[in-house]
Amino acid sequence: MEIFLVILIVIGAARTGGELMERVKLPGLLGELLVGVILGVALLVIPWSGLHILDITDDIFFKGLLDVAIFFLMFMAGLEVNLRDVLWASKVGVPVAAGGVMIPLLLGTLVGWAFLPASEYKFAQTLFLGVALTITAIPVSVRALIDLGHLRSRVGSTIINAAVIDDIAGLVLLSFLTTILSAGGSISAGQILLILGKVAMFLAVSIPVGRYIVPMVDKLLPTTKSAELHFTVFTAFGLAMAVLAEALGMHFIIGAFVGGLMVSEQVIHSRKHLVDMEEKVKGITLGFLAPIFFVSIGLHLDASAFREAAWFTTALLGAAIGGKLLGCSIPALLTGMPWRESLAIGVSMNGRGAVELIVATVALEAGLFIVPEPVPSVVSSMFSAVVIVAITTTLMTPIGLRLLLRPQKKADQ
Repeated sequence: MEIFLVILIVIGAARTGGELMERVKLPGLLGELLVGVILGVALLVIPWSGLHILDITDDIFFKGLLDVAIFFLMFMAGLEVNLRDVLWASKVGVPVAAGGVMIPLLLGTLVGWAFLPASEYKFAQTLFLGVALTITAIPVSVRALIDLGHLRSRVGSTIINAAVIDDIAGLVLLSFLTTILSAGGSISAGQILLILGKVAMFLAVSIPVGRYIVPMVDKLLPTTKSAELHFTVFTAFGLAMAVLAEALGMHFIIGAFVGGLMVSEQVIHSRKHLVDMEEKVKGITLGFLAPIFFVSIGLHLDASAFREAAWFTTALLGAAIGGKLLGCSIPALLTGMPWRESLAIGVSMNGRGAVELIVATVALEAGLFIVPEPVPSVVSSMFSAVVIVAITTTLMTPIGLRLLLRPQKKADQ
């Protein structure tokens, strides 16, 4: 029963922190992360032997619950992405997305090569830093744009298009990273071809299934009597894609994202039920699973990263901010957008949010931060440094957009 009491405390504290942040017009995600940090620090200073909240992260049941949370977070992200927005991206969105991937990837890798010690895992560790910096927090940007009335504006459409492309590219890079980790930290030309073959095989299976099987099932669902069957069937499809991704050596979050994307695009006949399912997924994800996940991330944060690896953490934060600002703002300027809107695009793309934390968790579970032995302080600080980047950049996004974009009436969206 202790684990249920711990979960009760964690989720109660998380929702309180999230609500406080929402009341000051900041993402609730920040409150949930900070609650985890505060709980971790408080329990280290004043440990309570009756409750082992810090130890819960090693509990098998709790780890399984976090995997479920990650699945639903990525499945929900896929449901909310409009593939047509990606395929019909504006002439500004494509170069912005390209810059938003390549520049942060390059800068993150350079920071890794400059600060991390030589070992057989250095390539994987530096690639992780680059991949982590390519991510953009779509939900954070969407929420800030809605609040300002710019979701349907030119700058808003460019941000959403580019952010979706960036996250898809980041997930593809993650498949390379997970393969490298399973191979012991290095990769050969043959293994690269094998990864590409597995990605091609995943697409060869998932695209026809999403294109033909999902619509076929969609036509049959309106004839069923069970109101909950739609939720079950669509979620099961996401789970099937996650299992397929794992079977092909990729991480299950890639399959979860693709599953949500396919369902969102191909379900036509039961569109009303799809909207209902999306609300249910949001309810279980944002109302229960996500707060637990984000608090668990905060529990892992070690503020000593600024003490033991201060230059590394500072350099990584600078690479994260500078990479998105330069990589996204300059292409927008070159395509003719005004400097204020171009800078707003860079600021919005700078927020990392949940997906970066998921990527960091994948690397944590793979043991990327405990090699080589003895573990150098800069390596052991990598996870906390990435969490600091996620918190800082997520906080900067809504504040920066408010400074750069003039609020518009909602009717203008």
